[in-house]
Amino acid sequence: MTATMMNRRAFLKSATRVTTAVGTAMLVPSLLTACTAAQATQQPIGVQLYTVRDLIAQDMAGTLARIGAIGLKEVEFAGYFGQSYADIRGWLADAGLTAPSAHVSHEIFKTDFEKAVEAATVLGHKNLILSWLPPEDRTIDRYRDIAALLNKNGAIAKAAGIQLGFHNHDFEFDQHDGVRGYDIFLKETDPELVKFELDLYWLRVANIDPLPLLAQYPGRFPCVHVKDYGADGSIVDVGDGQIDFAGLYGPLRKAGVQHFFIEHDSSPAPLASIERSFGAFSGAIRG
Repeated sequence: MTATMMNRRAFLKSATRVTTAVGTAMLVPSLLTACTAAQATQQPIGVQLYTVRDLIAQDMAGTLARIGAIGLKEVEFAGYFGQSYADIRGWLADAGLTAPSAHVSHEIFKTDFEKAVEAATVLGHKNLILSWLPPEDRTIDRYRDIAALLNKNGAIAKAAGIQLGFHNHDFEFDQHDGVRGYDIFLKETDPELVKFELDLYWLRVANIDPLPLLAQYPGRFPCVHVKDYGADGSIVDVGDGQIDFAGLYGPLRKAGVQHFFIEHDSSPAPLASIERSFGAFSGAIRG
């Protein structure tokens, strides 16, 4: 999730309902590829729905059905586009999907977190993830303020049987007089109330090896974003870049990662990207 893509905030708020049907040009995944990838591993693999945000906006039910047909089992929401929770639950069931996680915008996190918890209880989310911080929140003082709010909202979430988490980009690892925002979050939040979702692409951008984090803070990383780092530094489909998913998978699972969500922020053919990444990641972890 690119820090410069400011429109994500508007996407996460999802205030409007769009009813236009998806055109016939939408990709229908290959059943052969789907079956091969689905059989590659017993580990449920999901997708962050930001990847297909434009398709979801036009036809949530149809897009979820196509994701299920690829062979994925889980989705992570990033906004509901004004659709009723009852309808979404039905569409998930029809597609053979569950939604164990959802992203929460920083606006909702700060001002209306109870609304996010309400949605989570209806839709079955077990994780609510703070998705991004705007530039004004990227100072030492603000990181400490956000850490306190993570603890506060984490307690609210826990009372509802939900785990609160934080999703990283690269800027949390910037040095501020020798202090990193991510370290503040790790050290100043209650391990029982606040977990973390590792984004492997953004760790690579920040030149951070995830393995020391996993070793130092076991059990604090239940979710991972799976996206690859291209030769030019851009996001590419899994298998087309430089990240060693096969080597990381074992340590991630050993450290307690339960959910793997494929993501591509800006693919011109998002369903094709999901299918390709699903096949490549399934093959990597099978080996």
